[in-house]
Amino acid sequence: MGDQAASSTAGVTARGYQRGAGSGNWDQFVVPVEDKVVSYRGRVGTFITPGRAAVSQKIFAIHNATGSTVLVSVNRIIVDVLHTAVKAVTVIPPVIRLHRFTAVPTNGTALTKNPLDTSLSSSASVTAWGDASADGTGSGTTLTVTIPSNSIIDQKYGPRVFTAVGYEPIDTGGFLIGEPDVTLRALEGVAVFLDAATVTTGNPSTDRWSVMCDWTEYTRP
Repeated sequence: MGDQAASSTAGVTARGYQRGAGSGNWDQFVVPVEDKVVSYRGRVGTFITPGRAAVSQKIFAIHNATGSTVLVSVNRIIVDVLHTAVKAVTVIPPVIRLHRFTAVPTNGTALTKNPLDTSLSSSASVTAWGDASADGTGSGTTLTVTIPSNSIIDQKYGPRVFTAVGYEPIDTGGFLIGEPDVTLRALEGVAVFLDAATVTTGNPSTDRWSVMCDWTEYTRP
């Protein structure tokens, strides 16, 4: 079986398989080419984060710094919450929003990046932050992220506990699951923002939030 078409011209070779004995029966095959070279696959989780009894609170951010040599593909973000106090039906819970932003976050707590493959190393340009310094303890300085207007990627209302009697289902919210990933180029990030709650009663300090994020770092060949 040959692998070069008789019709190939100077400088161009058609690679494929010849069917039968005829000189013109060629099936060209395609060699797939990887369009990205993966350098790291990672996951990070926040500490258990108390509500700040305020109308808004940033609880997680991941950012790719200026001049970064890698692209970041955010694959999935999971937000969970535990309530220890009931809320009236008239009390508005926070809207859990996923935003794209640019300016480097400040304050909060830098989180440890955990590789899914320990043979790979994360770029120093990729940083993750949370709003708690330990489980159940808010950071001394509130995580600050400048949120541009009209930058919402996804959103959903946080759950509420109307009564402390009975079974509580898992109050988990997912972003980017089964959807196209969000690409972070240099000086880009995404943040989880608890927004538009009712002060104290909407996001009380007795609430406990957690965030998990996984991502891939890569370059173009």
